[in-house]
Amino acid sequence: MRSVPLDDDRARALWAEQQQEIAERYDGEPDTDADFIQQMRPGDLLASFLATDDAGEPIGTGLVRWSPYDTGAGSAEFKRLYVTPSHRGRGHSRVIMGAMERAAWRAGAVRAVLETGTEQPEAMGLYRRIGYAEIPNFGPYQDDPRSVCFGKELPTRVLLLNGTMGAGKTEILGATLAVLTDAGARAAAIDGDWLCQAYPHHDEADPHNDRLLVENLTAVAPNYRRGGYGLMLVARAVEDPRTREAYARAFADPVAGPAQVAIVRIDASEETRQARLKAREPEGFYESFARHRTVELQESLEALDLDDAVVENDGADRYEVARAVLSAADWWVAGEEPLG
Repeated sequence: MRSVPLDDDRARALWAEQQQEIAERYDGEPDTDADFIQQMRPGDLLASFLATDDAGEPIGTGLVRWSPYDTGAGSAEFKRLYVTPSHRGRGHSRVIMGAMERAAWRAGAVRAVLETGTEQPEAMGLYRRIGYAEIPNFGPYQDDPRSVCFGKELPTRVLLLNGTMGAGKTEILGATLAVLTDAGARAAAIDGDWLCQAYPHHDEADPHNDRLLVENLTAVAPNYRRGGYGLMLVARAVEDPRTREAYARAFADPVAGPAQVAIVRIDASEETRQARLKAREPEGFYESFARHRTVELQESLEALDLDDAVVENDGADRYEVARAVLSAADWWVAGEEPLG
């Protein structure tokens, strides 16, 4: 599987074969949406794939774009799934579909949608086997009795930026959101502290209001999903081994299931943290509290070791740190081209 541009001659040759096969199956009728590429807007394309065999010969294609139809915010539409007849029956279509789902998921899509037809029973069988369900016909297929549309809900991805006071969680949160959105992804960010700043604490056994935070995340998560934001960034220190499971449930979808949660700790030297805290905290109680708390919390986070990765934030460019965070979480690879 490789990504190719829209004008790749090998992919276009296979698309022409696909269109000819569709016409033959549907009594000479062309694909209802045959000209969709000419109508695509800048930023619509998420990925165009070319599958080749061991000798490098093209054997299949798949294309992913943001759906321009009324399929719900954050819907990615799959197009041009095709495998040459001589290579069918070997699972290649399933592999191409997997690559398209990953491309959509990586871009922050909350669902995948596609169209096939009544004269393509093998395609309908594949989609049902890999978790797709029939949905109302959309766009140009609404009044086509031979069109059958399918959809699949994709789990939300949550990236939790862990770290002690002064490590730079909030700054890197903003930079990470900027990197994702500049690349064309659908992402949103939440500073977890601001969802649970409440005094006095309503439960002495929960001194940092973690339960209140999870309750608030659970309440707002459906709003982000309805808005089509499949990538959620949250900045918050992680002091409870149950946090990953709690966030997975908070951002769960009834159909797609629990969210996938990655935890990356932002780290900085004590000297750097203390300097940041001195600059930002008002003198007196809050500065004194922060200076002690950063040391205590750092020791706690290191002992708990709940992170998937640790990224240094000690004087580096914040956008470079953000890219390192995304790469460490397997959300992004540093140096990758923008989506599409």
